[in-house]
Amino acid sequence: MRAFLLGQSGNAAERREEATPTGEPQHQIHTSVWKPKLLREKLQRGIDGGGDAVVVTEDGMVSYDGFRSGLQAMGISCDDEDEFRAFIGQVDDDESGGITYEEFLYAIQEIKLAQLFSQDFVKALEKEYARVHGNNAPVARLGSIEYSPDRIRSAYPIEGVEKFMYSKRPNWASVRWINVEGTDPLMMRRLAVRYRLHPLAVEDTLDADLERPKYEHYDEHSSLILQTVHARDLEKTLEYQSMYRASLYVRDNQVSPFENMSKAELETRLDELAMGRVMTPPEQLSLYIMDNVVISVQESPSTMWPTLKQRLDTSYSKVRQNGTAFLVYSIVDVCVDELSPIAHTYGAKVAMLSRLLRHDPRCFDVDRLAKCSKEIKGLKLLCKPLREMITQLMDSDDFEGETLRYFRDVQDHVTVIDETCDRLLDRCRSLVDDFHNARHAQQSEVNYTLTLVATVFLPAQFLTGLYGMNFVNMPELQYENGYMIWWGVTATIASGTISYFKFYKKWL
Repeated sequence: MRAFLLGQSGNAAERREEATPTGEPQHQIHTSVWKPKLLREKLQRGIDGGGDAVVVTEDGMVSYDGFRSGLQAMGISCDDEDEFRAFIGQVDDDESGGITYEEFLYAIQEIKLAQLFSQDFVKALEKEYARVHGNNAPVARLGSIEYSPDRIRSAYPIEGVEKFMYSKRPNWASVRWINVEGTDPLMMRRLAVRYRLHPLAVEDTLDADLERPKYEHYDEHSSLILQTVHARDLEKTLEYQSMYRASLYVRDNQVSPFENMSKAELETRLDELAMGRVMTPPEQLSLYIMDNVVISVQESPSTMWPTLKQRLDTSYSKVRQNGTAFLVYSIVDVCVDELSPIAHTYGAKVAMLSRLLRHDPRCFDVDRLAKCSKEIKGLKLLCKPLREMITQLMDSDDFEGETLRYFRDVQDHVTVIDETCDRLLDRCRSLVDDFHNARHAQQSEVNYTLTLVATVFLPAQFLTGLYGMNFVNMPELQYENGYMIWWGVTATIASGTISYFKFYKKWL
């Protein structure tokens, strides 16, 4: 059938060609390939555009001739009778003698999908991508897992994308999960045609602008958008998470892991956790949820696929025993689970900054606290919208029963992370206050020392000024031991002043 649609075995389904702005031929039908809009209203206009030849019977069926007229009204010519009959045989699989609305929808869907795989179209699109993006043209990798309680089949990456797109979910599989790594517009359009994705949902994926998480319900599917972050070095992040947890619950005969760290070790570890080295920038994760199919689209590869693959490989796991709703919960749960080690790593960073401040307040760089606070605030900004989105999921009709209990657990987890961020921000503010207090104390100590020194030498300054005056008759200047007497008087006054401060005023 695909060969027929692509015109490789005849000309029964020739598409019109127009010149694109770049001069390349672009196959077109009435609905745009660049922005798939397989909406029922659009197809209904195609049927209505067929004129009197398109007559819908009481059973909601269209005759073969009416079907041909409807295709022609949408810009698809079917001149060869034999190949049109072959096409009819593919569309009217129940041999009812007419075309139902769903069969008509399926036919247009197949034609558009074949067009998206045609070599001319793909080459023209690749040239357009090269012109716009240069060597950074978008590339997507496709993976799939089909599973049931007693059987599972996975493929990653999928090499035969065209064959996979035309394939159907096996009868034995209760769920098909399709994961896309990378936002390739061509791949998204193929998926949009194959699974009748709403154009607004596809646009949200292709034009990711890190908007708030949201959940939308459409006629054919539901759409879920999340903002996710990942640890730069998961192994190192888990190590710091363990250290931070150990520092929170120290027994009487133990000390915090950070207490025995030298200044050099603290500096080295803090350099490892410098700004931008703990977590990645936020990325968008889009989910399309259908009865038995879930499509996830990530901007870049992450740990989500291997983590969920490990869960799915366990035949008795909850995700294997349930449908798409529990798979959606599992995806959200994996995304939230990645936040906790990151938050605890920031906790370890704050603890090490606190220890470094106690080591030497004079050389402490308070700008480190400002940068750390900025990163923690960035993590916190993800929590509140995510919690609100989970509430929206729980209030929808798409999730019910035991799945709601699991979503509440995820919501509680997000709340804990949010509260952890609040505590860390409070600790950062407290450390800033401690730094300023230490600086003020240091300044006060310096002023105190200078004042004591000035007070001790004040009598000497007085005597120096007195005997430095140019009076003619100053008997003391003629004494044989006048110099020693001056030092003796000065030392006596200084010793008396120091003794007064030390023993009477207790200032020393």
